[in-house]
Amino acid sequence: MDKKENPAVVQSVERTFMIIEELGRMPGGIALGDLSSKVGLHKSTVHRLLTCLAGMGYVTQDSFTGRYRLSLKLFEVAGRAVNSLDIVSAAKPHLDRLSAKCGEAVHLVIRDGVDMIYVYKVDANVNSIRMSSSVGLRIPMYCTGVGKAVLAEYAEEEVKQIWETSDIRPLTANTITDLWVLQEQLELVRRRGYAVDDEENEPGVRCVAVALPQMLGGPPAAYSVSAPAMRMRDEQLQQIAEMALQAKVGILHDIGVSP
Repeated sequence: MDKKENPAVVQSVERTFMIIEELGRMPGGIALGDLSSKVGLHKSTVHRLLTCLAGMGYVTQDSFTGRYRLSLKLFEVAGRAVNSLDIVSAAKPHLDRLSAKCGEAVHLVIRDGVDMIYVYKVDANVNSIRMSSSVGLRIPMYCTGVGKAVLAEYAEEEVKQIWETSDIRPLTANTITDLWVLQEQLELVRRRGYAVDDEENEPGVRCVAVALPQMLGGPPAAYSVSAPAMRMRDEQLQQIAEMALQAKVGILHDIGVSP
């Protein structure tokens, strides 16, 4: 029998994708036993397939919690296949215009585990201090505008999972270190459509951030406008938030998603 038609091979492929899809629903990761229950397979079978996926770089296991989650490699493969719908390509012209309009630095990030990674940056065009951000840099989710914008897309239990696997510590005097306080802020983010980093990650810097929908199973993304706190007081912050939300309308239009 041809290997492509071998029922055992087909079954193994089906089971592998069942696991991948279930991992995709659990951004905070999932324990082996829980994953086994969800996909309806014996733990030894799930462990064998996870070991294979991990060996190929598609799955990682948290050394502290033991939870498994998808790595960015899957997104990299998908990104090559759907390059025309790449989030950076889709968002770049709108973020360039947003930065030019408000005169401040704009960042685009994607989620990787409990962190956000800068994938695109537009420097402020006038009278600005140089931001410490750079493409490829990791920042925590729990204390950044972009992180909170993405967290607001998740249910409370998922937020709790991410919180419990994060290294929660005060980076500034304003850093949120209480889950209940964060959950309250996320409710506000959901109501108004944007998140605020009020000098929580970097002293003297405020940010307005907006989440973007996941594209074809890629990682969650968000973008932010960052400025010195003295230049982003509450009135200016509200004006910039409106500009940032308008940019989202344009991005969604270009990728064919209804606002």
